[in-house]
Amino acid sequence: MKLFLPISAMVCTALATVTALVFCMSMGANSTGAQYRALKLWMGGITLFGVASIVAGMLLIRAGQPGWAAGVSFTPAATMIVVLGIALLRMISK
Repeated sequence: MKLFLPISAMVCTALATVTALVFCMSMGANSTGAQYRALKLWMGGITLFGVASIVAGMLLIRAGQPGWAAGVSFTPAATMIVVLGIALLRMISK
């Protein structure tokens, strides 16, 4: 039962990463070449951030640190929620 929270955080981060990637892909539909290259960099960074946190969470679970694993695994999901909120606020203010 003590592994429920870290595993849930990993699943949440995986879903948030996929959602952020789809969001970035949708922005690339009507973009210029330079914007598309920047989006590809963002997508690579988002993917690396999500995968690295899930791997770190798995390693922390193996080390017997489920609390730290949950925190590390949930950090990208929280970051992506904040980035999405800022993007939506900037879009609304225009």
